[in-house]
Amino acid sequence: MRKFFIIREVYFMDFKKLLLLGSVVVGMSYPTISSANSKVVNLKMSWWGGDDRHKKTLEALKLFEEKYPNIKVKGEYGGWSGWQEKVTTQIIGNTAPDVMQINWNWIDLFSKDGNGFYDLNKLSDTINLDNYNSDILNQCSVNGKLNAIPIGMTGKVFYINETTYAKAGLSIPKNFNEMISSAKIIREKLGNDYYAFDTDAYGALLLMLYKLEQETGKPFIVNNKVAYTEAELVEAINFYNNLVEQNALPSLKVRAAAGFIPLDQHPSWIQGKYAGTYEWDSSAQKWQDALEGNQKLVLADFPTEFGENKSAFNKVSMAFAIKKNTKYPKEAATLVEFLTTDPEAVKILGTSRGIPSNSTAVEVLESNGQLTGLAFEANNAVKDFAGKGIHPLFEHKKLNTDLRGAIETFGYGQANAEQTAKSIISITNEFLSQNQ
Repeated sequence: MRKFFIIREVYFMDFKKLLLLGSVVVGMSYPTISSANSKVVNLKMSWWGGDDRHKKTLEALKLFEEKYPNIKVKGEYGGWSGWQEKVTTQIIGNTAPDVMQINWNWIDLFSKDGNGFYDLNKLSDTINLDNYNSDILNQCSVNGKLNAIPIGMTGKVFYINETTYAKAGLSIPKNFNEMISSAKIIREKLGNDYYAFDTDAYGALLLMLYKLEQETGKPFIVNNKVAYTEAELVEAINFYNNLVEQNALPSLKVRAAAGFIPLDQHPSWIQGKYAGTYEWDSSAQKWQDALEGNQKLVLADFPTEFGENKSAFNKVSMAFAIKKNTKYPKEAATLVEFLTTDPEAVKILGTSRGIPSNSTAVEVLESNGQLTGLAFEANNAVKDFAGKGIHPLFEHKKLNTDLRGAIETFGYGQANAEQTAKSIISITNEFLSQNQ
């Protein structure tokens, strides 16, 4: 009888230990999507980037496996060079990873009908879509199918060299009319080689489109063709040309005197003689670092003199997509939600993929002091004043090159506004018709 009670006592103590262990597990609140006896699921995830992104992503994946012990993730990663070609081969050969970091325009490349990637609307019980602005989700949707989760959004903002304006006794201009009046004073006080603003041929086109979208509420391309009339484009071209004629910004001829070099490397930008630009929110530090001495770059308001429509040039910077025929959609979605929303993962990843578009992630990074500075201020401005986004093919190398050429032809006086407007429409519509 004594022996029997010893056995009962040992069993009872072990049961208490089990209860205690269970309370610890519950207290840690680690989410699971299956029981402890579930079969182990093996996922693959791919991404490109630099060493910082690789290191932080691998650290986040390690944490994921700790929280979801029945899901193992193998990472495939490398530099950008050749990455699109690699992914193309994988998708064609049906060997793509379950979760992929993709460029936004890959949706158009690999999923023209919306069936190239898994429809994430079907996984909304796992991925909280309420964390994203509906407009940015629409940019990742085709035929009503959500092809990817936008990791971040980027866009163009107006940066102004506060130091140059201050030397001329001026405050930061709030619109283009103030920029024109500021240019006169800047040149009078600092010299005729100073300009209130600067842009190249591509930037000139974006300024035209900024004006047109604000006026009409329509982006450049709608239903695979240019959305503006020839007359509207002529007016936009003349708007840009007036900025040049009023010496608010240098002509393309003047800019070319220093050679065809990137805008931030232009000597006149470095010296503060070109006192503003329309550039990516994410490149704030690059533009600031290019300035010599103690010059200071600040964010200007978006000009609003053309209409009531928001018109900042913007796009999804990159996104997470799930393989269309993955064997494990639920687990893949769990991984995507973890990387974009889990507070610990968000803190680890930081801004290694830019400033997140996920509202929960932004709150986490802000409260942790990881979102500060001009780039963050600029990204918020883009989100607040974003236009309707761009067509996936707008930045295609051929279309981009041909449109630049049309603007350069105008800038060098070899075509008038009417001819240039016709060229913009014909170049764009012909390209789109050949690449639908």
